[in-house]
Amino acid sequence: MKETVRMLLAAVLAAAVFLILFLLLRWHLIVCILICVGVYFGLFLLLKPNRRIAGINVESLPDGEEIQKLLDDAQADLSAIKKAMNIVSATSVRKDVEELYGTGMRIYAYLEENPGKIKLARRFFTYYLDTAAKLVERYVDFQNTGLRSEEVKDILRKTAEALPVLSRAFERQFTNLMQGELMDVEADIDLLKSTLEMEGGK
Repeated sequence: MKETVRMLLAAVLAAAVFLILFLLLRWHLIVCILICVGVYFGLFLLLKPNRRIAGINVESLPDGEEIQKLLDDAQADLSAIKKAMNIVSATSVRKDVEELYGTGMRIYAYLEENPGKIKLARRFFTYYLDTAAKLVERYVDFQNTGLRSEEVKDILRKTAEALPVLSRAFERQFTNLMQGELMDVEADIDLLKSTLEMEGGK
């Protein structure tokens, strides 16, 4: 719930309480004002959204607000990529944008489930994902101009060539984030092989 909506809702309800107490029940003015102020601040706090990441309250996490901002910005970038994806006319470019969006969404979902790794993804959020959103949006802007000058063609070509590079960077970032899980699986496989060998199950 946005801050202004919270303030308005709390103010309207507090005013309603004041009117009931003062006009209908004829309570003393000062008492009504004090109760009204209490109701306002109480409602304002109660209506505060309880933001959670992987079931954990954001405010209970170290640097929780910063983490939430990274996720909010990432969501905005992913929305921009998705919007542009539906407008790109060149099939090959649209395919690259879809791949970027898909990998970006998988990373986002993974980090929502593993909030402890969000800080490790800072560069992905603040550079790679942000750059991808800007490039794709600019590509659409230039495409929509309808201009066929050499300069515009050159920019469109260079942007199209940059997208697979960004896609590989997304994949590398995802692999780095999952390094712990990859090592765990590798250790499990090695242990399984050792156990089978010891039991003569080669």
